[in-house]
Amino acid sequence: MMQTPYYEIEEQKLNEDIALLKGALESGWGKHSVAACSVKTNSLPWLLNHFRQNGFWAEVVSAEEYDLAMRIGFAPDKVIYNGPIKDRCVFEKVLSDGGLVNLDSSAEPEWLSEMAQERRGFDRPLRVGLRVNVDFRKLVPSEVPAEEEGSRFGYCEENGSLAAVIEKLRRIPGVLIAGLHLHSSTKSRSVKAYAAVAAFAVSLAEKYDLKELSYIDMGGGYYGGVKGKPDFRDYVPAIAGELKTYFDPEKTALILEPGVSMVSSSFNFVTSVRDVKRIGEHVYVVTDGSRVNLNPQVTRRWYPHHLEYKTADDGKAGARKMLPSQMICGATCMEYDRLFEEENAPELREGDLVIYDLAGGYTICLTPLFIHYFPAVLVKKEDGTLYTARDPWTNDEFLAGNHWT
Repeated sequence: MMQTPYYEIEEQKLNEDIALLKGALESGWGKHSVAACSVKTNSLPWLLNHFRQNGFWAEVVSAEEYDLAMRIGFAPDKVIYNGPIKDRCVFEKVLSDGGLVNLDSSAEPEWLSEMAQERRGFDRPLRVGLRVNVDFRKLVPSEVPAEEEGSRFGYCEENGSLAAVIEKLRRIPGVLIAGLHLHSSTKSRSVKAYAAVAAFAVSLAEKYDLKELSYIDMGGGYYGGVKGKPDFRDYVPAIAGELKTYFDPEKTALILEPGVSMVSSSFNFVTSVRDVKRIGEHVYVVTDGSRVNLNPQVTRRWYPHHLEYKTADDGKAGARKMLPSQMICGATCMEYDRLFEEENAPELREGDLVIYDLAGGYTICLTPLFIHYFPAVLVKKEDGTLYTARDPWTNDEFLAGNHWT
């Protein structure tokens, strides 16, 4: 039995999710489509390389992520550079290498103008996209919870910012507006919301005479691997149905940037029960995992999970005492490290496993160096063997690059 805690990747499930996405894009839009993995969602090198080997591009939002993508082996022209604060050197490098850059600030058009002046005489224009702010309260008011704030990203169409940047770019010789980037930030993640965003893209292209766009980037934020929720077989036809009213799939690429939807269902986080404490009327089950491995922002009070009892019959009714409430806690010394309440279940004992499902998105990449270091990551290969994608960190890794004498 492997030493817990550790993340486990089911390679077969990951490949099934990849095939589902690629199949939906192929049937819904055709060969002129792109899937780009969101590096920020899970930057595990093994995972990024697996996506690269399956034809994905890299979607990056920092100089560090760009450098990582290059080290992993992504082709320079298979990179999408997004984000509100970009590194100018990376900005220029991606554009020069033929990658995609989606503008999203007041400074970037100025950089582009200066870059175009320096490149006078080049045959190939600088092709850029524009991140567009999407007002979901206006597009799909029934899909937006009352407490949800609007997005802070992209150029706003309503106040004239989008029109101004389009006009400015059109005045720069050697610059071509090649795409629009739109992202669904609404918590509903419904098919209706994505269809509305696609229809909005069409309306913008018509209004601003953007007939020759080479791509529409619909961003990320999709459901994936969640029972009862839509997947790409639902999203892509709805998006494509709207976009095809104006764009030709043979001339304009459809780009998706899936994050959680691609890495969630194939990841588990495996922890062991190390102690059970009874204090007053409460039962505290102490595990060797932690909230910081799954949700360091402390925004969740429940996690998809399943339990594995250390003997085959111990989880059966009658084999163990049924308890109305057991609080599953983490390994840190912080009171808030309480993950969820297990209700009306057989009592947990030392050695039992608490396994968190759907654990691939914004977990590994957000885990802080707090009390315990990074857990191992194992890949369960399709042939059943285990491959170590990351060793657990020790003080050797932590001290590397530090100086104290």
